[in-house]
Amino acid sequence: MRPFGAVIAALLLAACVTAGPAATPVGSVKVLTESYPVEALANGTWRARVNGAVVPCAKPDATACYWSVRHHLLAQELLDDLG
Repeated sequence: MRPFGAVIAALLLAACVTAGPAATPVGSVKVLTESYPVEALANGTWRARVNGAVVPCAKPDATACYWSVRHHLLAQELLDDLG
């Protein structure tokens, strides 16, 4: 395949790839002094955004998201302690 053809094929493939399901903001979760946005997906699941990471909520409600974020933050803290 010619280089130009390979570039066109790559662009066409990239155009077909989506960024994932659309998320709708449903609120936020506050842990200590920080607040993290919570989004609902079309399939009914919720997720939180924590420092750039996506944290899936155990159930689609605020309490479950709070605990999911808390556990994520604790796990990150423990990993940071390891070095």
